[in-house]
Amino acid sequence: MIGLASFFSAEPDRQGLGEPEWMPSLEVVARARANLERRGIVRCLSRRVGGPQWVAPGETPWLWWGAAALWIVLWPGLIAWKAGGELAWLPWWLPAILAMVHMLGLAAPVWISERAATREDLRRRFGRIRTIAEMLALEPSEFESWTGMLFQLLGYRVENTQDVADHGIDLVVRNAQTRYGLVQCKRYRGTVGEPVVRDLFGTLVHENADRSWLVTTGGISRQAHQWSTGKPIELWDGQRLVDFARRLR
Repeated sequence: MIGLASFFSAEPDRQGLGEPEWMPSLEVVARARANLERRGIVRCLSRRVGGPQWVAPGETPWLWWGAAALWIVLWPGLIAWKAGGELAWLPWWLPAILAMVHMLGLAAPVWISERAATREDLRRRFGRIRTIAEMLALEPSEFESWTGMLFQLLGYRVENTQDVADHGIDLVVRNAQTRYGLVQCKRYRGTVGEPVVRDLFGTLVHENADRSWLVTTGGISRQAHQWSTGKPIELWDGQRLVDFARRLR
C-alpha cells in the first residue's frame, strides 16, 4: 500500500484556515485506500479520461460481431459470383474496394472513446468513490480521472492536460455553453485560500477561457468565496463533491 506521506501535496493552503472539522483522519484514509485497492477500484480509475479502449466494460460487441459475420459471408460470395461471370456488368475492382472499406469500418464499433462509453457504466465507475476519505485515498492522477468522470456525467467533453504545459490546469472541459473551460484539481486536506483562486483567475484570463473550476477535497475559505463572486469561477469543496457522488451514482 502506498504510504500516507505520498498522498498529499506539500503546497501550503495559501492563507486558508487549516483542515475543516469534517476532514477524516489519516488512519481512516489509509483504510479507505486499502479497501479501494482490494476491490480493484484503483485500476478502474487509472484509465485516462477520454482515452481509447475496447467496448465499454460489461458490454457485448454485438454490432462488431454482426458486421464481421456479414463481411465473412457477403464479400467472398460476391467476389466469387463476379468471377463466375454472373455479374459481368460490375467492374472487377468494385467488390474488392467495398470489401476493404467494410473491413476498415469494423473498427468503428470496437474502438470507442471513454466519452462514448455508456452513461450507466460511467455512472457505475464514478459512484464507487463516495466519501471524502475515499477521495483523499486517491493519488492525484486518480482524483483527476474521477473528477473528469464527474464532468462527463454533467454533460461536458473532457480532456486531460497531463501531457502538455498546463499552467496548473488538470482538465479542459467543453459543452454547448462552454467553449473552453479550465479545471484545477486539488486533493488537499486543508482549506484553500483566496490567493489560489486569484491564481486560477489569472490563468483563466491568460488562456482566454470562458469558465474555470477549482475542485478540492478540502475546504474553501470564506475570503476565497467572496473574491470569486461575480467571476466565471466555481469553487467545489469536499462536501460538494460528496453531494455530487450521492446524486450521480
